Amino acid sequence: MQPQPPNEGQPRPPQQPYYPQPGQQYGPQYPQQQPYYPPPPGQQVPPPRKKRRRWPIFLLIGALLLCVIIGVAVAASSQSAKSPTSTSATGTTANTATTVPTKVSTPVQQKWTTTHTFSGNGNKKTAIFSVPDDWKIAWKCDPASFSIGQYNVIVTVYNSDNTPSDVPINTICKTGNTGDSTEIHASGSVYLDIASEGAWTVQVQELK
Repeated sequence: MQPQPPNEGQPRPPQQPYYPQPGQQYGPQYPQQQPYYPPPPGQQVPPPRKKRRRWPIFLLIGALLLCVIIGVAVAASSQSAKSPTSTSATGTTANTATTVPTKVSTPVQQKWTTTHTFSGNGNKKTAIFSVPDDWKIAWKCDPASFSIGQYNVIVTVYNSDNTPSDVPINTICKTGNTGDSTEIHASGSVYLDIASEGAWTVQVQELK
């Protein structure tokens, strides 16, 4: 024997009839749409607005880069048109500079130049004069100026304070020995003391 529901076989209570409320509609409800009113005669209906497209920022950056590249290309082409002249001028200058030999300055050759000349017969002292570090004494004599045909020629260099500095010439004037020169390496203010029995000529020379 199968079990039955608890209310099975029992009388059901009476149900109240269903009456719809005022304003309530049966069936599914749909959203209400605005009624369409046609435009008045002679008035044109404006076209629907088109949505503006926003250009991506990378397109703007690409356009700017393109403008910069075009400008650089134009500038480079204008410079390349002028460059052959300047290049040729530069090349000519460079070639000229390499072909021209370097001028070597030749030092001026100095010569012995007479600055003082003293002459006499017998003993004599000269005036004080200045000499550089390198100077020369050149002398000449005449053996016929003395009776025996020969005589002494002695030249002593004194400093301006009367102290002896050098005896560069001490010789006998005779036939075959009538002149010579000697170089002195002492500077300052000096004078010459010539001792002789005959005629003589002494010259002071410097490099100039």
